[in-house]
Amino acid sequence: MRRLLAVGAMLLLGVTAPSFANAAVHHHAATTTTTTTVPSFCATKPCLSTLITIPESKAGGYKPVAPAGATDLYRCSFFDPKYTSDQMIIGSTFSAQNHGTTAKPVIEIHHAILYQVPPNQVASAKALGSSWTCFGSPTPATSLAGLGAMPWAAAWAPGSSTALRPAGYGTPVEKGSGYILQIHYNLLVADVKDNSSMNIITTPAATSGLTALQGWQLVAPPDLPCPTGVKGTLCNKANSVADLGKRFGSSSVQFDSLIEMICKATTGSDPNWQTATSTSCIWQWPKRSSAVTLHTVGAHMHLLGKTLSLDLCHTDATCTNSSKVRALFVNSYNFDNQQSYPIAPTVLHPGDYVKVTCTYDPKLRAFNPQTKKLPPRFIVWGDGSSDEMCLSTVGYSEGAGS
Repeated sequence: MRRLLAVGAMLLLGVTAPSFANAAVHHHAATTTTTTTVPSFCATKPCLSTLITIPESKAGGYKPVAPAGATDLYRCSFFDPKYTSDQMIIGSTFSAQNHGTTAKPVIEIHHAILYQVPPNQVASAKALGSSWTCFGSPTPATSLAGLGAMPWAAAWAPGSSTALRPAGYGTPVEKGSGYILQIHYNLLVADVKDNSSMNIITTPAATSGLTALQGWQLVAPPDLPCPTGVKGTLCNKANSVADLGKRFGSSSVQFDSLIEMICKATTGSDPNWQTATSTSCIWQWPKRSSAVTLHTVGAHMHLLGKTLSLDLCHTDATCTNSSKVRALFVNSYNFDNQQSYPIAPTVLHPGDYVKVTCTYDPKLRAFNPQTKKLPPRFIVWGDGSSDEMCLSTVGYSEGAGS
């Protein structure tokens, strides 16, 4: 299934534990969905546990260093699981190293994403070395096609622990595939070694009896000026975007410009599609593809995020018709408690439209312990924790009512 867009960002394709039911979230009939419990599944099916570590794990870990002028580092490393048959991922656990205590954790990781490397790309991935800097995407790809060539196998963000798939579903991995583990280090608080790892539980696809669960990432471009009365060199958008390029490379500027162009074209008939405190974008499921069934919806923003909603708009290209379905509404977003939420199986037909909307409070930058010492800036889409994103990840299976 072709994707409209794939980005190197975060959140889970499956259902996160411990809990998705909280009063701050409203979503479409979530209580109808159950999840695969790994111990019970593996009691009757063969399972394989694969521990994915960073290259320096045996030496006590790796001390991340951000590029000059930045406080973030994206680091990737290749891992060969040596699968001799097609597999289905049924669960994953990322163990983020805590440099504090259980009561007062200090975790310098913003996200971790495990990408699948197709067999025909394993050699080129190995050629990148044991590890490399990888802002935006796991490889030096610059096109949307390149970014989408390596699907997510698993992911972690603050607030999530073990990622489970809806009951009866798994994430497919072809034999001979490799993995790339991307870890986003945010160095605003800690400056110590990291030795985090990810454990993947798989079962042979041929005997699993599971249906493949895939992912679709929907984004919108934040465009947040400094609050009224706040001044600084980076409050000028051109200066802020130039600084973004210095920190993360020209591809980060190109990506921000690209999603601005796309979302203005699809959502621009609404004069409020992008405001000083909000952004939105309408995406269309490809007309030439087949119907799919949605099972999970995730929400991701950074430290200024307030709310995120995802609307299923059917054939309404403007997403204003009263028949639209609100699949997810997170009305009190918490960066430290990010989840992917189950919804009742919902069909998305070829040509259907989906709208993602995010709201923010730019004033929080001056109060948040991680950002209050940073200079004020015009906020756009960026890889750093002190930048912003608007991302919803949808987990789906092929076919209507699958």
